Amino acid sequence: MNDAEKVSLLNTLETTIEPNMHIALSTTQIPPATSKPQEIIAIVDLSQERALELLALMNDITLRATNSCTTFRISSFERDALIVPAYALKELPAANDFLVLPEDYSVTAITPIKLIHANVMPLYTNWSATDENERFILTTADLTSQLLKLIARGQSLPPGSTNATLNTLSTNAVIIAEQEWLH
Repeated sequence: MNDAEKVSLLNTLETTIEPNMHIALSTTQIPPATSKPQEIIAIVDLSQERALELLALMNDITLRATNSCTTFRISSFERDALIVPAYALKELPAANDFLVLPEDYSVTAITPIKLIHANVMPLYTNWSATDENERFILTTADLTSQLLKLIARGQSLPPGSTNATLNTLSTNAVIIAEQEWLH
């Protein structure tokens, strides 16, 4: 990405966030999906409030992990996530990546899930779920603290953004005034 494209991207950063930023996340399944129709995508609707909660949990687990070799994550039930078959979305995130969806995204099917929870680690968060009949467990790609900080500040990335988009942003341009996060 050249400098003009970076400036253009920085100018498109939303400074007032929509109620939620809709993020599609690739997943891995155990046992692995054996065909395209079995592939599953997670959609997490992250609000500014939820991003702040996740960052606070990241601080908490970071402090706990420094005092214990057995504590490595905090698990939190996720109320704002949806699990869908890959064919139910028009655009898909690449493997091990996220994709910001447009505000008016829609899905054509939903995968029945027993529960979804956030796994909060010191530098990232991912989500896990199991189906109603416990035939598989899935885990999403990781979302870094950098993206959560952006959302927590009331900013968002434009639809179609991915990890590559986030990585092209200068740390100084993205993180303007940051709270005392430990990560």
